[in-house]
Amino acid sequence: MRFKEDTYKERYKLFFIGYFALLIGIAFLRFPDVRNELKYFIITDQMVYSKNFMILKYFNELYPDKPPVYFWLLGLIRGFSKESFYPISLIIGGIIPAGVTAYLGFKLSKLCWNEKMAYISTAIFITLPYIFGVSLVLRMDTLMTMFIMSSLYMFFSFYLNKKEKSFNRIIYMYIFIAIGILVKGGAALVIPLLTIIFYLYLNKDLSYIKKLRPILGLAIILVILGLWFLMMLSFPEGKDYIGLLLGQETLGRVVKAKTHTRPIYYYLKLLPLTTLPIAPFFLFGLYKNLKNLKNRNKWKNIDKIAFSLLIPNLIFFSLISGKLDIYLLPLYYGIVIMTLRVVEKKWSGTKEKIYKTLLYINCVIFSICFIALPYYNKKLYS
Repeated sequence: MRFKEDTYKERYKLFFIGYFALLIGIAFLRFPDVRNELKYFIITDQMVYSKNFMILKYFNELYPDKPPVYFWLLGLIRGFSKESFYPISLIIGGIIPAGVTAYLGFKLSKLCWNEKMAYISTAIFITLPYIFGVSLVLRMDTLMTMFIMSSLYMFFSFYLNKKEKSFNRIIYMYIFIAIGILVKGGAALVIPLLTIIFYLYLNKDLSYIKKLRPILGLAIILVILGLWFLMMLSFPEGKDYIGLLLGQETLGRVVKAKTHTRPIYYYLKLLPLTTLPIAPFFLFGLYKNLKNLKNRNKWKNIDKIAFSLLIPNLIFFSLISGKLDIYLLPLYYGIVIMTLRVVEKKWSGTKEKIYKTLLYINCVIFSICFIALPYYNKKLYS
């Protein structure tokens, strides 16, 4: 990556354009997964057929597992394009949100790190095998991650840049949180909340919470969610549906999940695999950060952001009963930043070669997956 200062930006921009163009192309070559993605098609079809956009059903049984916004999006796409419903759903519901998340990460890295590292970190983030794999799966986690990242970017943009007018961005921050809840659930509230509070703790500035107008924020979130609940109550099954939504699918997943129950150390075993090929540097960076936690007052903002996004949320998701690898998707920006920061600090003499090697490995894995896709599709339906 020893590019001339006036050309590296153009090369990265071309790389980003080519990469997302390939992702869009792959979306038209993928076949839907029978277990999960076809289930979403059935739920969407029933929603559109019954014209009941509030009470989701799966084969006429109540489906309170997920909020409705993602299915509204799928229903809208279904209405406009039945023949290309699946690939367009992947693009609009997965690839574009992943791209927006990456762009917000780029803006945040540029704000509190530097422009060149913003380009490098974004390139490694989007090509991380786990990230590009998830962006090509029809799940609402990618869309929720976009809203989580949007809310966090709103916060850091006015906190770190005192010239920004904060009131409007505070309002947007809470609106993004509320929409994120409607996309997937409570994680859209928990992750921004824990990240911001922990960051302010690291910055010794917990008093700043008052400036975030938490009462106003709570009111905004409750009004948006309250309108949704009122609309659900207008249907005969609304009360039962809300009971299942708040009990079985919210509190139940935290205390005693009916599915995906895993031990507390589940994510500690999983992360070394899902973070490949950056896993060795990430684990070393995590160790160094934990070891130097007592010197956190000397950390740069980018280090505090990465640590705040990863640690408190990793602890929270480890403590709840239901666990899936994709639940940690919003934390991967912090993982990538923590990885590159330890490389920058500990291997400064060879950091350019390490960045380049990691990016090349990601691209090779991406190419192998692209070539193997027809075989995967054939095996899936054989």
